[in-house]
Amino acid sequence: MDERQKIAQQMRADWDRRVAHDYRFWMSDGHKSDQAMFASGERDLAIILADLEVAEQSTFLEIGCGVGRLLKAALPRFSKVIGFDVSDKAINKAKDLLPAGANLELRCSDGISLNPIADKSIDTIISYAALTSIPTDIMAGYFAEMNRTLKDSGTVRVQMYLGTQHLVGNNDTLHLRCYNADNFRVAMAAAGFDIEWIRELKLPFQVSFAELGIGAVIVSLKKNGRVAESREAISKLLLPDGEPQDWDEGKASEIESYMALTYAQDLVDQGELERARETLEMVATRTSSLAIDIRDLLDRIVSAVQKKGVEQSQTLSSQVEQIDTSAIRTKNNDTLRQAFPLISAAIENATQLNLSSVIWQQTPDGAVMICDGQGLDHGEKPLSAATIWAKRLLAEKRFESAERIVVYGLSAGYHVSALLAATSKQVAVIEPRMDVFIAALNTIDLSDILPRLVALEVGPNATLSCITQNSELTVRPQAQVISADTCARVKASFYGKRGLMTLHPKITVLGPLQGGTLPITAYCSRSLAALGQRVRELDMSGFASSFHYLGNFTADRMRLATSQGHYIEMLSQVVLDTMIEKPGDILLCMAQAPISGRVLNELRKRGVITVLWFVEDYERFTYWQNTAQYFDFVFTIQKGECIDKIKAAGAGEVHYLPTACDPFVHRPLQLSAEERQRWGSPYSFVGAGYHNRQQVFASFAEMPFKIWGTEWPTCRPFDKLVQEQGRRLTPDEYIKIFNATDININLHSSTERDGVEPYGDFVNPRTFELAASGAFQLVDSRSLLAELFVPGKEIVTFDTIPELREKMAYYAARPEERAQIVAAGRERVLREHTYAHRIEQMLSIVYSSKFENLRAREEASPWKRVIERSKKEPELHARCVAAHQRGEEPNLDGLVSDIVSGKGKLSETEQKLLFLFHVRKQIIRMKEEEMGVK
Repeated sequence: MDERQKIAQQMRADWDRRVAHDYRFWMSDGHKSDQAMFASGERDLAIILADLEVAEQSTFLEIGCGVGRLLKAALPRFSKVIGFDVSDKAINKAKDLLPAGANLELRCSDGISLNPIADKSIDTIISYAALTSIPTDIMAGYFAEMNRTLKDSGTVRVQMYLGTQHLVGNNDTLHLRCYNADNFRVAMAAAGFDIEWIRELKLPFQVSFAELGIGAVIVSLKKNGRVAESREAISKLLLPDGEPQDWDEGKASEIESYMALTYAQDLVDQGELERARETLEMVATRTSSLAIDIRDLLDRIVSAVQKKGVEQSQTLSSQVEQIDTSAIRTKNNDTLRQAFPLISAAIENATQLNLSSVIWQQTPDGAVMICDGQGLDHGEKPLSAATIWAKRLLAEKRFESAERIVVYGLSAGYHVSALLAATSKQVAVIEPRMDVFIAALNTIDLSDILPRLVALEVGPNATLSCITQNSELTVRPQAQVISADTCARVKASFYGKRGLMTLHPKITVLGPLQGGTLPITAYCSRSLAALGQRVRELDMSGFASSFHYLGNFTADRMRLATSQGHYIEMLSQVVLDTMIEKPGDILLCMAQAPISGRVLNELRKRGVITVLWFVEDYERFTYWQNTAQYFDFVFTIQKGECIDKIKAAGAGEVHYLPTACDPFVHRPLQLSAEERQRWGSPYSFVGAGYHNRQQVFASFAEMPFKIWGTEWPTCRPFDKLVQEQGRRLTPDEYIKIFNATDININLHSSTERDGVEPYGDFVNPRTFELAASGAFQLVDSRSLLAELFVPGKEIVTFDTIPELREKMAYYAARPEERAQIVAAGRERVLREHTYAHRIEQMLSIVYSSKFENLRAREEASPWKRVIERSKKEPELHARCVAAHQRGEEPNLDGLVSDIVSGKGKLSETEQKLLFLFHVRKQIIRMKEEEMGVK
């Protein structure tokens, strides 16, 4: 029996036990009666099938149907209804509860497949409140099975949790699993599905938990024509690091115990003592040890049952343990283990930590901490000082509207205790020093503080997961003194992350006239939109032909350069004019974007933040020497001397940011035989004909080798190697080449070397694009490559041309080894190296530095007033918010732009807006006529 079959057996046992205990409680929020349960099923089926047109004679399949809560509502809507569930007891109960009929089929599944459902036989497949409790590896298999059994025209609707990834053990069958949205999208593509839409799930009770990053959603899927990849591949994309294999069984049962005890409390309150007793006995027989909060709940319920005359069983009493409160350390550790188990585990692994840096000093109020000679609390009156600090903090304007206060520095906790006593707001704490935290646990009673914190992070590598959209950071000066570097990182990350969540600046992306960064412009714009930013792209490529046409008027290089400089200045003025007409807050310039220092300077005077992504070799393209001073931020693909020199040239901030891939474009393709014939080859290269590439590939004439790209010689042997007259390719075309080629050669350009550049550092975009496309590549070694991929496992490198030839022959004979490297490389690039990752990193840096500037600019924006005033009219308000998000201006033109281009019947609000729009245009026209303007 393999691991999946073992887990399937466990799922069956777990759900058989729960169904036997109380099927309505474990499978429905409407657990008061069967009638209430089926009513909730009607509600949830309507939600999951919203807007779906059900054809006659259509088939319906539910995965995880339980006792038929949703199936009953589906029976009158579909000609054939099939329910699958791993629990025998659930299926048998469904047979008792549901009306027997020819259109109903109930099956107890094997827990890992949809057998024996035939291929392409189902019109609609759903799963509601089931998949997210299934171990990821098994759930991935179900998505592959959905692809197999769904008709090509069919629809899948599933309820999922997307947001912050939550790890659950692979033996846990109840905890909900929340997946990273980007990972989920990529995994669905691998499973053979396109995501039609994702909508928030809204119920009469809370199902999403924003503070934890957990969003309940309904996802609609359509088949994309691809055969689903393997279960293992889909699972890896969903959860790159997999689920823990050695998950403590106590953790797996803890939520079940807690849910059961909460239910038992309700039953006691309702006077249903016999059912409460049965629930308590279920917990007692299920669990050998309980967390402190669950033991406390157990104690309270048992006492309540006793008071109501219910005899406590001997089995149950053996589970009730007394908590030893005599020792501060024990008390704190127990509390910490309950409130923050991950931190508790980290402390248990930090036994060798030296605590000599911390000493204690007694005061009438209690002990105060001194670390590295710095007092972390008031030296005489820590309690009264903490009260004053909390009062002053809450009086600051920025904390008035904050829902959560994040405190940097815990020390002995007096100030945090005072803050918790003074406010009902959420409080989170970041303690940067592990030694300080352990010293506090050993000395100060923190058992009242820890459970009341909504989040706690300890150590210099805080993830800042405690930051929510409406949170504010306060830094204890004492903590900043003893951990300055960590504090700087936390502040930058805080405001960067906070900016991504709360700021909505208008970002203008300025593209180049031509060249390799032209497609990157679109990738950046798409990523900005995906991150919820207000983006406007200025595509300048249409001016390229005129730029080159100037060469027809003069042959002198100096005169031509001067003319082209004037042309660029004219385009710069066009950019300035459009930014004045439709103002932006941030201007992101791609490498070689046509803009002058004069215009950049003018924009900065107007409050625009200027950013350059310099995705070129700084030694070959040196225009940064004259333009760096006009940019607030420069992002480069090189480190070290490159950053130092650009800083010295006057740039505001300079940061390393390599290029990436766009999974929307760079992806595996299913090619036809004709496409493989045209684009494919055992070996190929895509790129411009730089000097070193010509020198290397001229000797490849005897090989089955194709060259694609521009600027290649037309002489032999290139007249046979270069394909389709060396024309410029579109991204769609070179992705086909990547997919159709057995071994893609990726040789970075050099004008100084005949072969491999021995000192090459930056990594070109092609490296990431090939990896994301699922294509095998041989790339020349780069000093920065090992930070991005694991050579030999995720990518294969070469240092010399003889080594390149040797590896070409070696991997040509080993397709399976190539496939393993391709899979590992693609997993890595999708996890860490997409343009969405890069743009998020870029914006985090910009927002962390310019947070207050951007917030003040946003507060002063006319949109702020328009959106606020429109709240009285819901439809108008929604239209204002949508126009703001589109990047429109706060005027009638912006509000009606989508109405003018839309279709269908106009609402009353739309009619009024259009009327005002046309009246305004008429007034403008009449004024122009009066002024003699034609």
